[in-house]
Amino acid sequence: MRVLKAASRLALCIAGSVALSMSSGLAQSRVPDVHYEPTPQPIVEELLKMAEVNRKDIIYDLGCGDGRFVITAAKKYGARGVGIDIDPERIKDSRRNARLAGVQDRVKFIEGDLFETDFREATVVALYLLPDLNLQLRPALLKDLKPGTRVVSHEFDMHDWMPDKMGKWGRNRYYYWVVPADASGKWTWTLSSAKGAEQFVLELTQKFQDIDGKIMTPVSTVAPLEAYLIGKEIGFVLRYRPEGKPVEMRFKGKVEGNTLNGFVEVDTGPYSGRHKWTARR
Repeated sequence: MRVLKAASRLALCIAGSVALSMSSGLAQSRVPDVHYEPTPQPIVEELLKMAEVNRKDIIYDLGCGDGRFVITAAKKYGARGVGIDIDPERIKDSRRNARLAGVQDRVKFIEGDLFETDFREATVVALYLLPDLNLQLRPALLKDLKPGTRVVSHEFDMHDWMPDKMGKWGRNRYYYWVVPADASGKWTWTLSSAKGAEQFVLELTQKFQDIDGKIMTPVSTVAPLEAYLIGKEIGFVLRYRPEGKPVEMRFKGKVEGNTLNGFVEVDTGPYSGRHKWTARR
């Protein structure tokens, strides 16, 4: 990868570019001092597969280069796409390529600064940014994107936000994340037994998609086991000993604001069976 003269922002775009963009304070119409290098098409294909793109998706490529990421997503999967690039020449290339591919009705390309882009409608965001720029963009991704939105990046990761998946093509690495819901805090629910309604309290701590904590049962406090958070989907296992007998409860649900809705499955003991489960924060 060759990089020529650096400017105050260096944007490497997944659609196939390594772009040195000027500071966001400059007018977008100014042509930046750019060197870009197309991302290999096989990596574009692999990232689209990894994100499980389909026709319901809205793809945002932040630094779109020649537009190949959103164009491929539209042509192969029927998705809609938006490409952002600060270089007007790249936007011209992208629009021409979309017409040649026959997908100009499903994609659009906007000349602009990726750091000032409103991408809240995206279901998939594509990146090819240097690590420090990933860190600059990361807070907006976590705050503005809906839980469950997929983020893919060619070559560079997100520091301590560990990827949910990663792959390799030749010497190139690529990464995949799912934006997690906010599941931290104290969740309370009740389950009915022969003794009546009994209360459980789950206190969760969270770092990105990693969750941990403790569960206060009617008889003891234990740690949740096999806990996971993927977008809005949450699950964990509770093992404890009511009445001196071991019980395993398997919880699965979705984070919906301040409510967890799902099911709990219990094989034995006073709560045996499959029950609806609602917890509130």
